[in-house]
Amino acid sequence: MLFSEQPGCGALSIVLALTQYLFCKKRNGADESQPETDGLSLFGEAEPAPKSEPVSDACDHCSSCLKIRDLSHSDFHLVFPINTTKLVENGKKVPIDLYHELFRTLVKKNPDFKESDLYKEMGLENKLGLIGVSEANWIINRLSFSAYEGGSKVVLIMFPERMNAEAANKLLKSIEEPTPDTFFFLITNAPGKIIKTIRSRCRLVAVTPIEKEELASTIEKKLNIDEEEAVKWAAVAQGSYGRAIELINECDEENENFSDIISLFTLAKERNLAEMLELGADLASRGKEAQKSFCISALKILRESYMSHIGIDRIYCSPNRREDIERLGKALHKEFFQKGYEMFNNAVECIERNVNAKFIFTDLCDSLYINIQ
Repeated sequence: MLFSEQPGCGALSIVLALTQYLFCKKRNGADESQPETDGLSLFGEAEPAPKSEPVSDACDHCSSCLKIRDLSHSDFHLVFPINTTKLVENGKKVPIDLYHELFRTLVKKNPDFKESDLYKEMGLENKLGLIGVSEANWIINRLSFSAYEGGSKVVLIMFPERMNAEAANKLLKSIEEPTPDTFFFLITNAPGKIIKTIRSRCRLVAVTPIEKEELASTIEKKLNIDEEEAVKWAAVAQGSYGRAIELINECDEENENFSDIISLFTLAKERNLAEMLELGADLASRGKEAQKSFCISALKILRESYMSHIGIDRIYCSPNRREDIERLGKALHKEFFQKGYEMFNNAVECIERNVNAKFIFTDLCDSLYINIQ
């Protein structure tokens, strides 16, 4: 089964719930709370305890359910894109199971994570992950053994769009003709990028965005936010709980950047170059990551201002900033937006190339001053 979703809409939670259902001991009629025997028979022989009636859903507290929730069940096999990382074996690419603890940590923090969150957790630096032949062989090897606990076997493949052709060819027969009680669950954000031979052999399940009211209720309860604020966040999160968390976290991180960006544009409109250069000098004194964060935040604000300028009411920013962004959109000329985008992109490129920060931000202030009218 191939689960397709926009990032953060709950596909992983659905798969984990489904896997719990498959493995749950009580659902299968085995109640662990009962003794194995229930007294003696007429002839003095031990009688087996009667099995409880199967339940309609996973119990969430038997040993199998707890193992699935912890991502540690012996018959639940996890595969995701990996690459060389300094966090494992001094920068070597190692068997996928040595990355599992990193994956568990990420899922426990946020089961609605994005692909970029996975790479950040793994410490990948400007690299994409890959599901290659070694990962395909790892799956085939695991499935060649009988189930450790005598039931089903499940393989979860995250982001199969990162699977190369060689790995796909290796797994093709296993996915097309799985052995009895073997299940493949794949979760993707880009089904069109999955190799056709794999995609054509899966049943596609589209995970729809969460309804606004339900999402608002979840945000309110889980993040301890008042109802009105939760409704606003739900409106801009596009049905994605993961996106809602990301926006709320970004709000705190970007507050300082936001006020400086608005000040920079305001000073440029007021033709106050002296104060612009003072602000530029302050930005140049910050660390490289802080400088880069400032420019990336400015690119987001420019995009949202442009959408407001041309009348598209789909500004996915934190609610308390919307007014300032709409005001900026009205103040800027249509021709400026592309130029502004090029300026901040150029600044990011120069920061990454270790150009002197004073030169970068002096040039940025001068360019904004000249082009904003």
